[in-house]
Amino acid sequence: MKSSINKFTFLIFLLSAFFVQSQTKFEKASWDQVKEKAKEESKLIFVDLYFKGCAPCAQMDNEVFPNKEVSTILTNEFISFKSDIFKEDIGKKLSLKYAVGGFPTFLFLTADGQIVDITSGFHSVDEFTTLLSSVKDNANKNQYKKYSNNLDGDYPQFYSDAYLKGKRNVSFETIDAYLKTQNDLGSEVPFVIMSGLKVGGIYGDYIVENAEQLAEDYSRMQVRNNLLTVINRKGIILGKSNDQVAFNKVLEQCKPIFTEKEWTKFSPSFQEYFDENKIK
Repeated sequence: MKSSINKFTFLIFLLSAFFVQSQTKFEKASWDQVKEKAKEESKLIFVDLYFKGCAPCAQMDNEVFPNKEVSTILTNEFISFKSDIFKEDIGKKLSLKYAVGGFPTFLFLTADGQIVDITSGFHSVDEFTTLLSSVKDNANKNQYKKYSNNLDGDYPQFYSDAYLKGKRNVSFETIDAYLKTQNDLGSEVPFVIMSGLKVGGIYGDYIVENAEQLAEDYSRMQVRNNLLTVINRKGIILGKSNDQVAFNKVLEQCKPIFTEKEWTKFSPSFQEYFDENKIK
């Protein structure tokens, strides 16, 4: 009997050890400490921006981060860090910096703050390991996005307040007045304002017309997430005028930013939105 208990206890110990080893370790440290550790260990930084109650965030925690292959790659190649975007200041600041809107959002950075890629939403184990491989390859080639490596930027007060104080109900007139003072809408601060606040009108048109370059500069997923809103707004406007030709042109311009899987998922709803707004 005693022998059986000992064997059972040993089995539980082995299973517990395996589970612990398979878990991705997220650093409990300040942002500066995370960057310093990444520098000391010559690793990239992986940031998981989440909030409590986010279903795909929890799904990543339960299904993907505990996976042995995922945890091994993250442990060996990255310094991993989590932050709640509603409760923690660094989560709010990172969200502001990169115009975070979809959750979870994953940031991949070098130790000195160069962004390698940004993506969001649930990723299966296979999708996530493929993503990690792509990030490592791009980092090895010194292929970074256009964001500055300074966390603090020269943002207008309304944009800072939107992320740091939750004051997101900013009028188009306020945003428009600021953006009209900018010489290059494709530079970082105008881009994050247009993306983070999902600005419509001529600025939505700008995103559509320059989608491929903006995706290259600031990450495909950030632009794709913006286009989801822009296309639906176009569906309302062009649906009410029954202009299928113009709507098809918008879809044609936006399609290259979506993966085949994403386009198959979203495109039927785009057309449905257009049809629902047609004048009968």
